[in-house]
Amino acid sequence: MKLDLTTNSSYANTRPQGPIGKSSKNVIPKPLLDALGEKNPDYKLDISSASKSPTTPSLPSLSIPTPGAIPTPTLPDVKPMEVFKDSFKEEIKDEVKEKATEKLDEVSDKLRQGTVKKPLVIFIKGLDLFSHPLKSEGGYAGVGRMAESIPGARIYAHDQKSEIKEEINKTHRDYPVVVVGHSLGADTAVEIANDYDTLKGGFRPIDLLITMDAIGFSNDIIPQNVKNHLNVFGESSFFLNDGPHVARREEKTLVRNILSPLGHTEIDDDREIQFEIIDLIKRTVDSKQE
Repeated sequence: MKLDLTTNSSYANTRPQGPIGKSSKNVIPKPLLDALGEKNPDYKLDISSASKSPTTPSLPSLSIPTPGAIPTPTLPDVKPMEVFKDSFKEEIKDEVKEKATEKLDEVSDKLRQGTVKKPLVIFIKGLDLFSHPLKSEGGYAGVGRMAESIPGARIYAHDQKSEIKEEINKTHRDYPVVVVGHSLGADTAVEIANDYDTLKGGFRPIDLLITMDAIGFSNDIIPQNVKNHLNVFGESSFFLNDGPHVARREEKTLVRNILSPLGHTEIDDDREIQFEIIDLIKRTVDSKQE
């Protein structure tokens, strides 16, 4: 519907008719009609769409998901308590095992180094047919008496090699080891020195090695781990001695040979030989304790 205000008649025609009615010409003052009619012929008011609702600006559509469509958050994988306990136990076991290994290595190292911190002096008898090998009386009485004159010295039979090495292993490497042997005991003494001149033996030094009329024929060469060696052998017993000894490495080992006119069972009883042996032992022990 359009309202044409340019003429009075058009406005009057649009006015509803009823009993109220006077002429429609009296509704709008003439001056206003004159002003509108001639001077503004193109002015028209279109109210045909006035009854329509004003345009509402469109809002963006919001998609509201239904409760069932809400995504469920993914929770981290939580291990049961038992799994945590088992894992904790394994960690504890590994830690205890590691500490036990370290302690074992420490103990092993101490055992390799030796735990007895004092000098070790060992005398080894030969094949004694006249007395018990652990006593000083009898055919090799001189060996026993020399052992008794050295405080803390030990005496063994020629076939007690394992027991002798056990005592050497107990002795700390910073303390001197002295081994004295007569006859078959001298052979055992050289064998022990050779056993320690190896990787397995740790190249354990033997500070002093003394042999008296050794019997074997393979004891002539003294190993490099021996620092000082004294060899006494008799000139009259061809089948009961192996002659003079030599060092495998002269820059490592000092070797001294004494040729004696005495018989095989008399060498250890000779006063001069006993003096040489005891004096050399005391000087070796005292030099390490200073």
